[in-house]
Amino acid sequence: MRALLLSLASATLAVAVVACKPAPPAATRSAPAPAATGSTAESSTSRTNAFFARAGFDIPSSRINATDFTLESLEGRKVSLSSFKGKLVVLSFWATWCVPCQEEMPAMQTLYDSLRGRGFEIVAVDVMEDKATVAEFRKDHGYTFPILLDSSGAAAGVYGAQGIPTNYVIDRDGRVLARVVGVGGPGWTSAEMKALFDLLLPP
Repeated sequence: MRALLLSLASATLAVAVVACKPAPPAATRSAPAPAATGSTAESSTSRTNAFFARAGFDIPSSRINATDFTLESLEGRKVSLSSFKGKLVVLSFWATWCVPCQEEMPAMQTLYDSLRGRGFEIVAVDVMEDKATVAEFRKDHGYTFPILLDSSGAAAGVYGAQGIPTNYVIDRDGRVLARVVGVGGPGWTSAEMKALFDLLLPP
């Protein structure tokens, strides 16, 4: 994961973001157009990276395995990130008091509702709030994606979530594909996002 954070910090963020706390320089790596020659895998990766860039994501220089963690859910169960392997996951670090988080979560719910039948999951990790506060927030807003409680902030620390919201996309093999810090650029229900997730998910 240290390699992931270093690779994400190695370029310059190309989209304006609004986060609840200052975030370290994150990094959009502008993806080149697929080459006319070369391996099919390289062309596929270039095409995927181009879609991520258009959707406002930061792209690591190489695919890194997501660091596993186990946290308590609002239902009181212990849930590991690795239990979602086999699905495309948006891992979101957030908090109820975070205004940008509040602004983006309705669109995330819409995205979740439209894609969950295609092997898509949102795992929302609340950072350092008590269970009652988070449970009331979810009830008030009707969110149905899984919410986990990072009471100590340890998981957020491992993933470098110094500003929230911080969202990672993790593929079905448990590898980090991209991240976005704060809000800005295309939203979760934009045409760019739809094109991205249509590319990443089966029909």
